[in-house]
Amino acid sequence: MQKFFNTVPKPLHIMKILGVPIFILLSLATLAFASDGSAQDLMKRTVTAQFSNREISKALTMIGHKANVKFTYLPGIFPPDAKVSVKVKNESLENVLRDLLEPYNIGYQTSGDFIILRKNNSGAKPGPKDEARVHQDITVSGKVTDDKGEALPGVSIILKGTQRGTVTDVDGGFTFNIPDQSAVLVFSYVGYSQKEVTVGSQTTFNVQLANDNKVLEEVVVVGYGAIKKADVTGAIASVDNTKIARAATPDATGALQGQMPGVVVVKNVGKPGSGYNINIRGISSIGGSNSPLYVIDGIPSTTGINELNPADIEKIDILKDASATAIYGSRGAKGVVIVTTKRGKSGKTTISYDAYAGVRTPTNLPEMFDGQEYVAFRTEMFKAQGKDISRNNAAFFTPDQWRNIDEGKFTDWPKLILKNGLQMNHNITASGGDEKTRFAISAGLLQEDGNVKPESFKRYTLRGNVDRQITDKWKAGLNIYFSQNLQNLGSSEALRSAYRLPPMTYPYDETGAPAFRVYTTNAVTNPTFDQENEIRQVRNARTFGNIFVQFEPVKGVTLKSTISPNYSTERSGFYFGPLSKQSLGGSVPTQAGNASSEQLTWVWDNQATYDRQFGEHKLTATIVQSMQKDRIETSNITVDGIPYKSLWYNLATGGRVLAYGSNYTKTTLASAMGRVNYSFKDKYLLTATGRWDGSSRLAEGNQWGFFPSASVAWRLSEEQFIKQIHQITDLKLRVSYGVTGNDRVNAYSTQAALGQTFYDFGGSFAQGYAPNQLPNKNLTWETTREVNVGLDFGFFNNRITGSVDVYNRLINNILLSRQLPAPSGWGSIMDNVGKLRNRGIELGISSINVVAGKFQWKTDIVFDSNKNRILELNGGKKDDVGNSLFIGQPVQVNYNYVFDGIWQTAEAEASKKYNQTPGQIRVKDLDGNGVINAADRQIIGKRVPSWTGSLGNTFRYGNFDLYILVYTRRGEQYQSSFDATLMNYNSDYNQVKVDYWTPENPSQTWFRPGNPGPYTVIPTFRKVDFTRVGNITLGYNVPNGLIQRLKISNLRVYATATNPLLFTKYEGFDPEWPATNTYGTAVSTSSYLFGVNLAF
Repeated sequence: MQKFFNTVPKPLHIMKILGVPIFILLSLATLAFASDGSAQDLMKRTVTAQFSNREISKALTMIGHKANVKFTYLPGIFPPDAKVSVKVKNESLENVLRDLLEPYNIGYQTSGDFIILRKNNSGAKPGPKDEARVHQDITVSGKVTDDKGEALPGVSIILKGTQRGTVTDVDGGFTFNIPDQSAVLVFSYVGYSQKEVTVGSQTTFNVQLANDNKVLEEVVVVGYGAIKKADVTGAIASVDNTKIARAATPDATGALQGQMPGVVVVKNVGKPGSGYNINIRGISSIGGSNSPLYVIDGIPSTTGINELNPADIEKIDILKDASATAIYGSRGAKGVVIVTTKRGKSGKTTISYDAYAGVRTPTNLPEMFDGQEYVAFRTEMFKAQGKDISRNNAAFFTPDQWRNIDEGKFTDWPKLILKNGLQMNHNITASGGDEKTRFAISAGLLQEDGNVKPESFKRYTLRGNVDRQITDKWKAGLNIYFSQNLQNLGSSEALRSAYRLPPMTYPYDETGAPAFRVYTTNAVTNPTFDQENEIRQVRNARTFGNIFVQFEPVKGVTLKSTISPNYSTERSGFYFGPLSKQSLGGSVPTQAGNASSEQLTWVWDNQATYDRQFGEHKLTATIVQSMQKDRIETSNITVDGIPYKSLWYNLATGGRVLAYGSNYTKTTLASAMGRVNYSFKDKYLLTATGRWDGSSRLAEGNQWGFFPSASVAWRLSEEQFIKQIHQITDLKLRVSYGVTGNDRVNAYSTQAALGQTFYDFGGSFAQGYAPNQLPNKNLTWETTREVNVGLDFGFFNNRITGSVDVYNRLINNILLSRQLPAPSGWGSIMDNVGKLRNRGIELGISSINVVAGKFQWKTDIVFDSNKNRILELNGGKKDDVGNSLFIGQPVQVNYNYVFDGIWQTAEAEASKKYNQTPGQIRVKDLDGNGVINAADRQIIGKRVPSWTGSLGNTFRYGNFDLYILVYTRRGEQYQSSFDATLMNYNSDYNQVKVDYWTPENPSQTWFRPGNPGPYTVIPTFRKVDFTRVGNITLGYNVPNGLIQRLKISNLRVYATATNPLLFTKYEGFDPEWPATNTYGTAVSTSSYLFGVNLAF
C-alpha cells in the first residue's frame, strides 16, 4: 500500500506563502511614504524622551521615531559639532522643536508626516564673511511642481559646484540667494528626473520636474529585436552590468543568483571553474534537460555562459513565459537567457581596466571526530558487534595506532591537504567610434587556485565587435569571441581519503619519510600521494561570433541577414601514477586516457522588420527564416602501463589499450517565424507570435511543429480613473498564452541501430553486430502550453516598483526512455510517455526606502514558489515505482521508509517483533500489520525547493556604497552520499560528529555504532534548507576633483566577500550543491576580494 503526503495547495497554505512578501510590500510602502495629516494635528503629537549630549541628527531621528514623523533637511544645516540634551515627558512636538531648533535659527514647515527644516531668513546675526555675501548675492524665488502642476514639497535645490542649497516648502515654493547670474541651480527629488536651470537675468522661476521614467524607457531584448519595457506583454526579467560587476564572480551566471524571481542559479560543485546551472520556473521535463537556451548577441547556444567574461556583458534578459519564448519555438520551452555584450559608442575612445584579487577559503567544513572521540566511537562499535576491544586485537587498533593514541599524536587529515586558493581577474576594454563606425575590443584573464592542490582554473578571453553605417540605408557589423579554458581537477581521491582516515593514523613512517599506506585497508591511502600522482585536466577552446548586413529600403522597413558560426573543442585527460590510490602503490599498472570532442554549429537568420506609427497606433511586424546545422565528433581511449608521468599525454607509450570509442552526430533545424507587436494609445498592447520548426531528431512525419503564442497588456496607469490616484505611477496588467516545443533527444533516437557483440562460433568467440536500439517511428514533439497572468507596478513616483506573475504550464508528450517487457528482447525505447503540470508564483519588489541628504537606502526582494505534478505516465494513471514516478506527485521525490527514531532499551520486547534490537533505526509500520515491507514506503521528501527568496540591500552615503545579498532555499531533501559514507557508523572510517545512541546515551537521532539495523539508508535523506549571505560589497568612488587631476574619468575601489556566511542544519559540505555524489570531490568556499574599476 502506497501512501503519500497531501501536497495539493490549499488557500490557507497559499496565504502563508504570500503573507511574507505581501507584508514586506506593505511595510516598504509605509516606510517610503507616510499617511497625510494636518499640520495642526501633527504638531500636537506628544513626545517622551530623555538623552544628553547627543548629536542633533541622531536626536531628530529619535524624536521622529517617537512622534512618527520624518525630518528632511540639507546637509550642513547644523554645525558639525552640534549636540543637544532633551528631557521631556508628554510634551507637544511643537514645543520640543521650538526649544531644539531656535538656538540654530532653524524653522520648519510640514507636509503630511514630513517636517522640512530650513534656515530662517532673519534673526541670525551674520559674521563678517556672511555680511559680504548677503550684500552681493542675488535673491531668486519660485515654485516647483510635477508634470501635473501639483506642488512638490521638500525638493532639494543645490547651487551647482557648491554645498549651498535649500529645499522647497509645503507649497513647493523657495527663496534662495545666489552669487551672480551665471549660477546654475540643480533641482532633484526622488522619483523625478534631475533638472538644471541657469539663472541668467530671471529672478522668478516656475520649475516643472518630470517623472523619472527610466524603468519604463528601459529597452528589453526579446529575441530578434528589442522593445521598451513599458511595451512588454510577457514575463521577462533583466539584470544590468552594474549588478553583474558588483557580484565579482568568475562567470556571469553566478551573478544572477538571487536577482530575479523564477530563476534559480545553483553552483555545480566547489571546484574552480565548475560553473553554475540555471533553472527557469522549475522542472518541465522528466527525463530530459531542464536547461534554458542561451542567446549571446543573437548567437544561440546550449552550453551556457560560463565561458564568457562577466566584464564584457552589458545586460542579461531572461524570457520566462511562453509568449516571450515562443519566438524560439522548440528551443524555448525551458526559458531563454539573452546576453547582450558591451558595444562601442560614438565619441572619444575610452579605455577601462577592471581587476580584482583575493583568496578563496574553505568554509562550512564538516565537524569530524577528534582522536579521543574516534576511540570512543570505535570502542562502542566493537562492543555492539561483540568484538574484542583489548589491545591484543589488532583489528581494533594496531600497536602503532595504540602508540599514537597513548602519545596523543593525532592527524587532522583535512587540514593537512586543504589550503587557501588565490583568485584574480584582469580585464581591459577599449571602445569608441564616430557617427559611422563604432567598435569595442576587450581581453581578459581569470585565474583561480583551488583549495586542494593542484586544483586550478585559467580562462583567457578575447572579444571584439564593430558596427559600420556604410550609407544611409546600409549597415554591417561583426561580433567575435574567443575563450580558452584550462581546468585542473586535481585528485578524485585526495579529499575523500582525508575525510575517511581516522585521526590516530600518521602521514609519516618511522624514518620520517611520507608513508603511502597509513591504514589497514587499500580503500584509503595517504592523500598527499594522490595529489602528486593523479592528473585530471580539461582543456577547451571556443570561437564563435556573427556577421550581419542590414538594409533599410524605405523608412520603417529593415532587412537583415546574419550568419553565426560556433566552433568549440575539448580535450579531457587523466593519469593515475604508481603511487596513486588507483594503482595501489604500484601493484596495479598505471593508467591514462583522454577524450576529445569537436563541435561546429552554423546558424543563418534572415529577418525583415516593419516598424511604423500611425497617430495613436504603433505597429511592429517581424518575420524570420532560420537554418541551423550542428556537427559533433567525439573519441576516447584508455591505456595502462604508462612508464613515466611526463608521457601521460602520449598514450602510444602505454602497454595495453583498455577501452576506446568514437561517435559522430549531425542534426539540422529549419525554422520560419513571425511576430506582431501592436500598441494603441500606449495603453492597450498586443503581441502575437508563431514559429514553425522542423527537426531532424524526430521521426519522419512528425518532424515539423507549430508553436504559437499571444499576449495582451493593459496599462491601467494611463487610464483617467487611475491617474487620479497619485500614489500609482505605473500599473500594467499582462495576460499571455503560448505553446513551445522540445526535441532534446539523441540525434538518432527514432532509428534502429547496431551494436558490437560476441558469439560462440565453433568453440571460440567471434565478433559481430546485432540490433541494440529499437526504432520509434512515432516519436514526436514534447509540447508545453503555458498561461501567465502578471502585474507590473510602480508606486509613489516609482519609489516602489516590481511585478508579480502567476503561471500554469501543461507539458504533453513527455520525452522519456520507457522500459519494455523482458520477453520483447529489448530493454527500453525513447517514447512520448506522459503529462506534467508545473505551476508557480513569482514576486519581485524594488524600493527606495530612504533618501536623506547624502544617504540612500534601496531594497530588492525576490520570492518564487513552484510546484510540479505528474498527471499521466505511459498513457495511463499507473505509478512507476521503480523510477520513483508517481501520479499526482512531483517529479523528483524520495520514496522510502519513514524514519521513526531509535529503538530504546525499554522497547527491547517491542523491537523483537521486527527482528531488531535497541540502538537500531526504527521505521514506521504504516499499515500496522507488524511487518516492515515495501507497502510501508511512502514519499518522504522532494529534491526541488518549495520556495526560494532573496533580500538585497544597497546603502549609499556620499561616495561610499554597501551592498548585502541574502538568499534562501526551502523545502528540499537529498539523499546524501556524504552521509552514506561518513555517517554510517558501521565502518573503519572517521565519522561526522553526531549524537549517536549508546546504552548510556538514549539518542533518538542517530543509531548505535556498528548496529544500525536493516535501514541504514534512511538517515541519509537529509533536509538541505539553508540561508546564505551571498555577497557583501563595500565600494568607494573616488571624487571627480581628484580623478580629474589624475587625468582619468572614473575610479572605484571595492572589497567583496562572496558566501561569507551560511545558516543550515545540514552536516555535509554544502547544501546548495544539487548532486548527491559530491562527497569527497570539493569543499564549500568563501571568497574575499579587493578590486578596482578604472576608466580613462
